[in-house]
Amino acid sequence: MPWIRRRRRATESNEPTEPTEPTEPTEPTKPTKPTKGRLPDLELLALVREALEEVAPGSTAGAEFKGSSLLSPRGWAIGVAPMGHGDDGHHDLVVFPDVSIQPDVPCFVDCVVVVTTPRDAADVWAGSAGACLLELLDGRGRFAENRGPDEEHGVPGWRSITSGVLAYGLSTQENLRLQEALLEADVLRKIAHTFTADLESPWFNGVRVFYGGAPGAVQAEVRVNGERHEAASAALAALGLPEPTVFTVARSFTLVLPVGAGQEQHDHAAAG
Repeated sequence: MPWIRRRRRATESNEPTEPTEPTEPTEPTKPTKPTKGRLPDLELLALVREALEEVAPGSTAGAEFKGSSLLSPRGWAIGVAPMGHGDDGHHDLVVFPDVSIQPDVPCFVDCVVVVTTPRDAADVWAGSAGACLLELLDGRGRFAENRGPDEEHGVPGWRSITSGVLAYGLSTQENLRLQEALLEADVLRKIAHTFTADLESPWFNGVRVFYGGAPGAVQAEVRVNGERHEAASAALAALGLPEPTVFTVARSFTLVLPVGAGQEQHDHAAAG
């Protein structure tokens, strides 16, 4: 399947730059036993399939492994990208909601990061980016929230499908506190002006918000179509969100679509 190449942003130089270390190689982790080697792609995809099946029973029926991908007879596929950054616990998943759209198959990217166990990581992915995939295909509000451009938690000028905020860490109370703080901040609406000019796909754009970590080492990051967006990340950091008192992470995933594109995508997938 062809990969969609990102166009250079207007603010980026045409001069080549030296490679830099990623600012969030593995997402901050709580103390845990280190992973012994990288989980093979097919083992990870098997866990992702199990996690998706728990979210939506029957959704992965007939899905088969092919190469480093999980391919559904319904036309969607999930692939594991080659290791590019991070440690052995960091895996980038590329999601193709409809592989019949050729030659440039539209896709979105989000990562699976093993903090405790690989299955826990797959569950977090299935509850965020995976839920957005299911909702994009289903379109009935059963797996993620559909927001219009003028709605709370929406993106001005765009439609969106959002997982909401997931939080995890060492304290249930802190998980809830950070989750509520991000929801009350209406993050995407507040920072939308920093990244909407860089939404390039006529189908959908993946936006991942990540906030949290250990006290004194909190990270704020926004990724747009798989790449760290500096302006949006800075805007997230400037929102004044509370710092957790123990290791806590909150994250959300949103598909941002041109107004009217959501129903077209759903109809195309349903017809397939």
